[in-house]
Amino acid sequence: MKVEKYHKIGFFDVDHQLKLRIQSVARFFQEMATFHSTKIGVGPEFLFKNGVTWLLNRLEIEFFRYPLLGEDIKIKTWSRGFKRFKGFREYQIYSSDGDIARGTSVWLFFDFKRNRISKIPVEISSLYEADKEKFFDQEIDDWKTCGKIVPEQQMEISLRYSDFDVNGHVNNTIYLGFLETMYHQTIKNNGKPIKNIRIRFCHEIGKEKRSIRTGWHQENGIYHCNIYDDSILYADARIIPMD
Repeated sequence: MKVEKYHKIGFFDVDHQLKLRIQSVARFFQEMATFHSTKIGVGPEFLFKNGVTWLLNRLEIEFFRYPLLGEDIKIKTWSRGFKRFKGFREYQIYSSDGDIARGTSVWLFFDFKRNRISKIPVEISSLYEADKEKFFDQEIDDWKTCGKIVPEQQMEISLRYSDFDVNGHVNNTIYLGFLETMYHQTIKNNGKPIKNIRIRFCHEIGKEKRSIRTGWHQENGIYHCNIYDDSILYADARIIPMD
């Protein structure tokens, strides 16, 4: 089952060049996953009532182009199925002018009562009518992440009140904003935009934090990145610029 929504790119979706931001795309994907789950009766209210939730574990986004303010786009998502405690989801953004971006993600099913990752109940997984279509040859779940790196360059990013969501931690979409900021402010790459970005979410950033650091190490044209502090790796990522 595929679900789709229309969206007109607005001022809060774009950067100073009026181009769609990566953080906005991550937000679109998260909202579409919630929209899909709500549509079939297992949205946030259902999950909260039953003491469970979905945690985004891995995300990959690939861009074909960056649309501008005011463009009418379509955002599509579908479930590719489940395996024990993992859910696999695809995304697509396109318009009348063609493909804009595609994505894939892995979600973990978390039980608050047990305080641990748990097997997805059949009464939930069976509602999604999985579609096996996928965009990427390599499963993001098979991606060997870089882990903690020794960065060539790093920058500190202050956390804002608005970065924290209803759960009291920095929303996953904000992590993409951290990486986007790091890329454009510290990587001198002749203005090339990001073509592909992968991220693994390792640890929540709690409301007691006032700042975090981002850093990167470049190898063969690929940027291996961390979001971290002195003791915790919050996420590791990989960025490939456009040609």
